[in-house]
Amino acid sequence: MTGSGGELRAFCRNAGGWCGSSDGNLQVGWLRKDINATNQHVLDFEFDPIFLDSWVKVEACVDGKYHEESDENGAMKWRPMSALYRIKKGNRSTEMRRNGQAGYEFHRQDPQREYLSQPFGPDSPTWPSQLNLEPLEFAKALALQLSNKEFRDNFIGIEDISAPSIDIIDVSPYAGTLVLFDSVVVPHEVVEVKGGQRLAVAGWFHEDQQAFPDWYGT
Repeated sequence: MTGSGGELRAFCRNAGGWCGSSDGNLQVGWLRKDINATNQHVLDFEFDPIFLDSWVKVEACVDGKYHEESDENGAMKWRPMSALYRIKKGNRSTEMRRNGQAGYEFHRQDPQREYLSQPFGPDSPTWPSQLNLEPLEFAKALALQLSNKEFRDNFIGIEDISAPSIDIIDVSPYAGTLVLFDSVVVPHEVVEVKGGQRLAVAGWFHEDQQAFPDWYGT
């Protein structure tokens, strides 16, 4: 019933590409871009989805040395780390075989990836020491990993609904209504029910979990 509350409220953005997941990697944020700017007055925003690659192949370092092979004590040659990327048409994906001493391997994929951070992990200097981060604190920690100030200033966490240019869509709870959306990238809530009774059935489609890479544990 109109006016009785219980609407499904979704907070939507104007995405600059597909969103939600990429090759099994979840989206963890947005990178805001100003578009349609005239005389320095921004008329609109567009948001590039930012994904987290959790299987960046990084050469392990022990006592300041990088191993070419696993040693006799069972030390592993490779360790998995994370990196942030976006998908951008027309760009060559970033692949870094060696950067200074450390060896990195980013995946080449189609569509191609543009990596926006160096590999990082829980022991990286820029990562907070606490184990359980609230969503907004997690977003701040991710922003710190980005490679330049412009990216860091324009990064928005996946659950941040305070940023500009959000479209709020309310779906009234009429009987027989079916709503399909990506619950990862669309923050949502149910508005307070003020009259009557609201009944709903919710379900999720889950993507295949990524297999461990063949180099993991070696």
